[in-house]
Amino acid sequence: MYPILEDGQFGFINYSGEVIVEPKYSGAKISSEGLAAIRSGYLWGFTDREDSVHIAPQFSSVFPFSDGIARVQSGQYWSFIDKSGMPITDEFFTSALDFGDGLAPVRVRAGTVAGLEPKWGYIDREGEMVVPDKFVRALPFSNAMAAVEVVRKVLVVSINTRWGLLDPTGSWVVEPEFHSMRNPSEGLALARKGRRRGFIDSTGTFVLELDYEQIFSFKENRARVSEGGLWGFVDRAGEVVVEPGYQRADDFSNGRALVLTGDGYGFIDSTGTMVIPPRYEKAASFDRGLAWVTLEGRSGYIDTTGIFVWREED
Repeated sequence: MYPILEDGQFGFINYSGEVIVEPKYSGAKISSEGLAAIRSGYLWGFTDREDSVHIAPQFSSVFPFSDGIARVQSGQYWSFIDKSGMPITDEFFTSALDFGDGLAPVRVRAGTVAGLEPKWGYIDREGEMVVPDKFVRALPFSNAMAAVEVVRKVLVVSINTRWGLLDPTGSWVVEPEFHSMRNPSEGLALARKGRRRGFIDSTGTFVLELDYEQIFSFKENRARVSEGGLWGFVDRAGEVVVEPGYQRADDFSNGRALVLTGDGYGFIDSTGTMVIPPRYEKAASFDRGLAWVTLEGRSGYIDTTGIFVWREED
């Protein structure tokens, strides 16, 4: 279910570009696990392909379903619902992130001014805190690992924080000795330790070190990097496959990466070849085979060959 906008109202098309839900909502997001978020007035809920509003609009904010559970916000607090719309726990959280591998990072109490008090832990699908809330920051699990930040202390004095990788039991896969870290993606985790920056494996060993202004995680065997304010891509050996030369670049998805040139937005393939010419005024990355673009003031969706499957009427 891909959201479309006509006359100020949102509806949905399918992958072929057929309208399956007529525009009538004040907001919409792409579907996940069979349900799409829709907004009526100021409240969000979820509907299915038949547009039988499955979970009535009642939340101030919602995120897509992940592992059969969606993160929702009511006022300033977060909770989780299943696909029937029922909460998985009566507990509310001051902060929360999505489920992954059956666990979700949450913070029960608000952070302090200093922001150093460890308050993140992990709940399971029943809402039970199975990994105690003792982390400064915690990311969702992916491939049975999650990057977390802990406070290091000498006696009772906090001296700094460090990142490591956790398994779902709360045990360390990689001890917390890194200055920054992101979750593993395609088997490698982006990390920094002192002056060393690059990617580590599940043993905490640097397998690829890079020297760029900005580095992002691998997606489809390509990592996005910037130098001098311009963007390009490297492969898993660290070899440049796309020289930094784009004003903007997004991660690869469906074999395509969104890039910005002086002529507009276009898409390259994994070799750096421009396969969809840079002619769009606005664009988003491909998501499950389609990308939202704007051409000559009219928005629509294109497939990976650049053909419109649906386009806004004049």
